[in-house]
Amino acid sequence: MSPGDAMIRFEQFEKSYGKVQAVKPLDLEIPHGESFALLGPNGSGKTSIIRAVVGLHAPTGGRILVDGFDVVKEPDRVKSRLVYVPQRVTMPDLLTVREVLWVFARLNRVSKDRINETLELLSLGEVVDRPTQELSGGMLQRLGLAVAFLREAPLLVLDEPTVNLDPLGIECLQQYLRKLKQRRTSILFSSHRLHSAMQLADRVGVLVDGRMASVEAVSTFRTAVTERTAVRIVFNNIVETSRIRTAAERAGANVLKCDREQIRFNALPEHRLEVIRAIERAGGVVEEFHTEAPDWEALIRDHFGSAVKEQE
Repeated sequence: MSPGDAMIRFEQFEKSYGKVQAVKPLDLEIPHGESFALLGPNGSGKTSIIRAVVGLHAPTGGRILVDGFDVVKEPDRVKSRLVYVPQRVTMPDLLTVREVLWVFARLNRVSKDRINETLELLSLGEVVDRPTQELSGGMLQRLGLAVAFLREAPLLVLDEPTVNLDPLGIECLQQYLRKLKQRRTSILFSSHRLHSAMQLADRVGVLVDGRMASVEAVSTFRTAVTERTAVRIVFNNIVETSRIRTAAERAGANVLKCDREQIRFNALPEHRLEVIRAIERAGGVVEEFHTEAPDWEALIRDHFGSAVKEQE
């Protein structure tokens, strides 16, 4: 793939802060129209990569091309091709939501109709005449997204877009990103939330201590997360532990914990229902049912561990 064929191209990009190497040499291409998720625990290098793509700091080594243009040598061309949403937004305290959108609409030379569209898009109608200083953290983040979405560009870059968002805000964001994907807008976003990646990405890149441990299709990543998702069942009666454990294991469960009040296990999705039925046949009456996605340490150890060791 030539530089012009990729929306984003990293060529031996690295970033250091003093003696700390936040991002180790990275080679990666993100094609036009792809939604790519940078994933990893806090401190893994996601924000350093995002900020370098949008030109907020220069690479320590290597380079980044956006639509064929170097982010350092041709920053204006790069910025004209992207919209950026930071992890946390700030707005003028004394302006209302409507006034903020009007100011940014004038700066971006977009129509009044577009203001109304973004108000509806992020469900901001009920606070449109309130000063931004009165907004909750979730509403303020929605306003930041609305400002960013006033202007359309071939590339959308988001740094932890669901941070501070309330459930309605998350749903509004996901619906809009799905529409952008249908239009083949390129999307690069960072997240430490597994669910966001599985919902919105085509591919995921998992960062561990500043190194890209793995890049894989979201279907592969989804399988890894699903296989490691724990099911927890709370009983409404005291059960005979040995019978419950044996029944669950025979039905295909990997039992993580089992006592007289609850059981936690892993099982393939197609086996989970049979495991639950087996538990009930063994005398367990289900009071609560929960699924628990794996934490980052478990996922890195179990799924990406070999990839990390190979690069060390």
